[in-house]
Amino acid sequence: MHFDFIDLRLLVAVLETGSITAGAERVGLSLAAASARMRGLEQQAGVALLTRNPRGVQATPAGERLLQHARVLLQQRDRLRGDMAEFAPGQRSQLRIVANTVAADAFLPELLADFLVLHPHTDIALEELPSPAIALAIAERAADIGIVADHADLRGLASYPFRQDRLVLALPLPAQRLVAFLRHA
Repeated sequence: MHFDFIDLRLLVAVLETGSITAGAERVGLSLAAASARMRGLEQQAGVALLTRNPRGVQATPAGERLLQHARVLLQQRDRLRGDMAEFAPGQRSQLRIVANTVAADAFLPELLADFLVLHPHTDIALEELPSPAIALAIAERAADIGIVADHADLRGLASYPFRQDRLVLALPLPAQRLVAFLRHA
């Protein structure tokens, strides 16, 4: 059985997004190419990996198993690249960051810009995900750093305070009775 990393990346993207179209977009393939690759992957595996329905796709039990292996193999490939980059002068390294919307939009742009000035040979891949998915990505080593809201399940992960996010309530002026109620609730 022969799997290539493009197929494995596509499988992960398709199952994470629940859609061949969205998965293809995530990995930079056309829908036709992605569909053909997914069919080829299923032919090589000798089993259906996806259950297709009008709302998208889901993993079959075989697809779930292959997804687990694909994540490990992709992670190992990234580690191998990183390890070999240490020996090649001038080579670039990659830092994979997953963050929730607030962190990605409000906190990270300036910090990452400063970091890149100090580390010009680092490529940063920033992906925006909901906090529970970020915790899972870190646990599965699909990312190097995750920035999550404190409601995410962080069991088994090291965590450090990063920033505080202060929310305010905005209402039209006539809603002052509601404001008074909310302040005392």
